[in-house]
Amino acid sequence: MDIPQVVTDDDVDLDACAAEPIHVPGAIQARGVLLVLDDGTVVQASSSVAALLGVDVEAVLGRPVEDVLGAEAAEHLHLDEAAATGPLADNLRRVTVQGRPWVATAHRTAAGTVIVELEPLASDAPDAGEAFRTTYALLRQASSAASLQALYDQTAQGVRQLTGFDRVMVYRFDTEYNGEVVAEARRADLEPLLGLHYPASDIPPQARALYEKSWLRLISDVRARPAQLVPVLHPRTGEPADLTFAGLRSVSPVHLQYLGNMGVGASMSISLLDEGRLWGMVACHHHAGAHTPSLEVRAAAETLASGLSLQMVVRAAADRAQRAQAISAELAALTSPVADEPVAEAIAQPGLLRLLDVDGAALRASGVLTTVGAVPDAVEAVLETALAAGTDVFASDALAARHPALADGLGEVAGALVVPLPDGDALALFRREVTREVTWGGDPRSKTVTRADDGSVRIGPRRSFAQWREVVHGTCRPWTDDDVQSAVAVRRLAVEALYRRSRPEIGAALALQRSSLPDTLPHPSGWQIQARYRPADGGRVGGDWYDAFPLPDGRIALAIGDVAGHGLGAASAMNQLRNGLRSLMVAHGAAAPAVEALDRLAKQLLPDDMATLLAGVLDPATGTFDYVSAGHLPPLLVGGDDARWVEVARNPPLGYLRGPLPQNEVKIGDGQSLLLYTDGLVERRGTRISRRLEELRATAEVVLDLEVLEHRLSGLESEDDSTTLLVTADQLEQEQRRAS
Repeated sequence: MDIPQVVTDDDVDLDACAAEPIHVPGAIQARGVLLVLDDGTVVQASSSVAALLGVDVEAVLGRPVEDVLGAEAAEHLHLDEAAATGPLADNLRRVTVQGRPWVATAHRTAAGTVIVELEPLASDAPDAGEAFRTTYALLRQASSAASLQALYDQTAQGVRQLTGFDRVMVYRFDTEYNGEVVAEARRADLEPLLGLHYPASDIPPQARALYEKSWLRLISDVRARPAQLVPVLHPRTGEPADLTFAGLRSVSPVHLQYLGNMGVGASMSISLLDEGRLWGMVACHHHAGAHTPSLEVRAAAETLASGLSLQMVVRAAADRAQRAQAISAELAALTSPVADEPVAEAIAQPGLLRLLDVDGAALRASGVLTTVGAVPDAVEAVLETALAAGTDVFASDALAARHPALADGLGEVAGALVVPLPDGDALALFRREVTREVTWGGDPRSKTVTRADDGSVRIGPRRSFAQWREVVHGTCRPWTDDDVQSAVAVRRLAVEALYRRSRPEIGAALALQRSSLPDTLPHPSGWQIQARYRPADGGRVGGDWYDAFPLPDGRIALAIGDVAGHGLGAASAMNQLRNGLRSLMVAHGAAAPAVEALDRLAKQLLPDDMATLLAGVLDPATGTFDYVSAGHLPPLLVGGDDARWVEVARNPPLGYLRGPLPQNEVKIGDGQSLLLYTDGLVERRGTRISRRLEELRATAEVVLDLEVLEHRLSGLESEDDSTTLLVTADQLEQEQRRAS
């Protein structure tokens, strides 16, 4: 006899639940049909073919897919072109099978098989075009959202409008994957869940990994019986079919029980991703029973959530970048150390604690430790523990619980945020213990466990989801992304100061680099020109430069370049090229002859240096930009609802040009912007440049702010300097000028 009990995590090993192979369930949800094909032949099929196609499952095995679905439907699926994965909207096909309309998808697995999924199209299914028109209208509306919270709210409301679920919530995960409901759109009679927390164990690690690959999952009927795959194993591989990317994939019984305990009859989840990492979810619940939004509506909802997710990520980056800029400015004023003052004493001072909202700080510079405020006795042990973690940033809001060996030496300190410095040094920020209350959706430690007569244990989810408040001790206020950015800003200040004092060449290179950048930028009527330069971390000044200056006839010369290498040599070469280009642009009045002459100069005077360059001339009256490229990355034209790359000729870098340079031209229309940048903005070790360029394009399409772009693309640490130059045709000024 099974004996149900309620136990806590401490009473049973949960590894078995976490190891459940949910990507190979051997079954699908019975609302559709799934076929597994080898070379166009059906080798596995769901038992639902009997109910939905009126054919015995054994009768379809071993037959060409054309015989099962019809030649026209099979051809329309383009099975030979089936991709491994991708957005749902890119993979939808309407087909006719047995005289009825269906919506179908097809994708290829790692084993080389093709999985075809079909769902019947209901007679009252909304028009797919209307669903996507609604989606794009919501995306345009969200682009003007006043805050990150407004974006959360618009996401919940928009997805509910599209899908018709009783409740739609936006979850945001913390660093340990505990979830918080940050936005909610619901049926009026349902109890609000906004602000509730849910433990990481509600979504086991293997489920999170699946959500990072397959972005949308619908459970149309929690109580429906699954349709089994026949045969269970693939005849050729002897393995179960991998249903990672199958929308019909069956669901873990534990999760179905979880939903049933919540009183949910149907659910849908959409992943919110940042560079492939799951940071949140849109969770949809239906309490009135089964609910099946059409496959096309689900595709529209996925498109909406994906677009809004990017806007949320970019908006969060913008908020962090603005705070980081404010912090950096205050830090510069606060710390401005005199030349002979020790770096540690200049940085570790009481004003820093107020600025960073911490209780104590410690800076180990050149092996010497300086502290201020509340610092644990075991400060050196904390630094060594943090450095041993090998991460760019170490953050813990519960040091004693996570590192028991430190507990006796912490005193009143509960948490630390540590960023490494060169040569084994580090900066640490500390916070005291703060008792806080967390409201959970049910007691997160309570699990349902059934013990059978044979001693086996089956783990189920908790039964109650009523609000459960927990008082948390031994922790400090959680470290946020803003806190991390602030610590990194202090780190940069300390590193620059250390390098400038310990290596005079770095200081000279930095001074030369900064003196070579223009003090002011021209502001022709109807136009805005902005620029931003960020040196590489660790004091490694590079050879980036930008320039913008008026020519005698009123046109504007624009240039951006990058000399390979770092240090005084790169900065010196950059300075010579920049000054040479200035004089040549004034003399020639055009980019092509000026850059050709600069190339001859580089071959003669800088034979050991290599540089990329994009230079051109902007006519403010017409918006025409005539330009040439010497091995430089293409500019990005942003405006309206899109961003596109501008054509550049594939030429070698400066010093290696051969023959005359072809000149390109682009028209910058009213309200459009042209973005020039160096490779330090987009290059990242281990990531293809094409992927990074697409990330830049997609981000600029959402928000075009140089500080945000740098923050989003370059991140906390940068191995190369990055430079951006932005030219914008101010639509309002242009219209006013024409009217006058």
